[in-house]
Amino acid sequence: MNNGVHTFNKQRGVSLLEVLVSVLVLGIGLLGVAALQTSSMRNTNSSLEKTMAVILTDTLAELLRANPEAARLGNYAFSDCVGSVQLGTAGWVQDVKQATREDTCPVVTWEGDRYTVTIAWGDERLNAQHSIVTQVMP
Repeated sequence: MNNGVHTFNKQRGVSLLEVLVSVLVLGIGLLGVAALQTSSMRNTNSSLEKTMAVILTDTLAELLRANPEAARLGNYAFSDCVGSVQLGTAGWVQDVKQATREDTCPVVTWEGDRYTVTIAWGDERLNAQHSIVTQVMP
């Protein structure tokens, strides 16, 4: 019988403990998203360096094709990390260093009928060594 007094047998709303648990779960999820974003940024930068190294090997191939007489004599080969100002490889070496790491030393070797272009550098973000090796026939 109901005498105008309401009794609450069922809980309404959310308890403080439930709110704390949901905030904890949400916080752990947001930390996971932040960790994934950081990892994504590291990998994106590493991928950019690799892509630029490949593009720069193509740029060197164009330098070789622009001066085929000197290229067929092996004049574009160098291993001194400097290159040649007269042939344009000094600027190319600086571009490689700017695209990868300042201590990167690209090596171009002549093997009689083709050049082998090697660009190797370390990536401290991923604790990895990267290397791009391309053969070019002038």
